[in-house]
Amino acid sequence: MKKLYFIMLLFVLILAGCMQKEEESNSGEENNSNQTIVIEDASGERSFEGVQEKVVALEWSVAEELLAVGVQPAAVADVEGFNKWVTIDAKLDDSVVDIGLRTEPNIEEIAKLEPDVIIGMEYQEQFKADLENIAPVVIFDSSTEEAQKDLYAYMLHTLKQTGKLVGKEQEADEAVAHLEEKMAEAKENISAAQLKTNEFVFTQAYSANQAPTFRLFTENSTVSHTLEGIGLTNKIQDQDPQPSGFIATNVEGVSKYEEAIFLHTVQKDDPLFNNLEGNKAWNSLYFVENDLMYDVGAGVWTFGSVLSMETLVDHVEETLVK
Repeated sequence: MKKLYFIMLLFVLILAGCMQKEEESNSGEENNSNQTIVIEDASGERSFEGVQEKVVALEWSVAEELLAVGVQPAAVADVEGFNKWVTIDAKLDDSVVDIGLRTEPNIEEIAKLEPDVIIGMEYQEQFKADLENIAPVVIFDSSTEEAQKDLYAYMLHTLKQTGKLVGKEQEADEAVAHLEEKMAEAKENISAAQLKTNEFVFTQAYSANQAPTFRLFTENSTVSHTLEGIGLTNKIQDQDPQPSGFIATNVEGVSKYEEAIFLHTVQKDDPLFNNLEGNKAWNSLYFVENDLMYDVGAGVWTFGSVLSMETLVDHVEETLVK
């Protein structure tokens, strides 16, 4: 009889515990959906009631931020371009709707989705008035003087604001920590490799009417901060903070920074280096003569968020540590 009583008592306690957990879970969900979320965008502090679940990303970096915190956007501008240029481990679901170009989003298609919020960058401000007829619009502005001082810091800022907006603030912090851990590991491996020099020039290069054009990333860029984080030093020290984090130049401009590791990303079908084979000025550059040119691959999106910077770290580490 005592044994039966004990079993019944245990059952009641277990049932009560389960009910309490369920109540706590339901209460947490209710609080989460009713809480006021405050973020900061280009217009200042913005308040939102509850987690914003259905998000339209007008800019690829925003789509990447959402993927970094484990959220699939409802729609992205130019999905095909995103899949081609943004080489990261996280992928967009097939359910993600393509809503036109980043420079010309399809307002009607966005309206059909009935999103909770629409997120874009400063150059998309021109669409804000129309888009606000559909849903609240968040605009981040990397063109301000404060943001341009350190585009890496601003990248982290927008990631955290986006994470907060979709109820993934902790996941945003974890994504930043993961990148920083990867940078620290790469720094150790690169140090052990004992390179000829740790000074670098990083370029995203391309041909324009058969003429070589080099985007050289300056100290204020996200790319430069990331590479400095793995123990390298940007050779370009003579430039003021640049709006997009780079200067565009030719072979003569590159020659100012020739005594360095030359890290480059060029699209596979671009004949840039073939066109330079007979260029005497190019072939006389220090990094060409001393075999200090390193191809980090075509799949590095230099204007992305933490996941793109992880790709950058992986590619640079792989090519430098052989």
